[in-house]
Amino acid sequence: MKTTTPDRVRYIDVYGALYYIRWEEMQVGHSVFIKTSASAKVVKQAIAPAAKYFSFYLKAHNRCEFGYYGVRIWRMG
Repeated sequence: MKTTTPDRVRYIDVYGALYYIRWEEMQVGHSVFIKTSASAKVVKQAIAPAAKYFSFYLKAHNRCEFGYYGVRIWRMG
């Protein structure tokens, strides 16, 4: 039986902007960059349900990449 990831985990809400992340395809060491003006602390709070649901250790840091400010999220374990 195939289970689907709940929307509360699939979508992260950062200041009203929804970001769709395919967590189950993210392997250890992979990362995703989201363009946002939010701090890494705010994003960490938003990704906490996904980390708990998948038992992942996720790390987030503010970055400026290709001229865009945002937060990069890494799967560490």
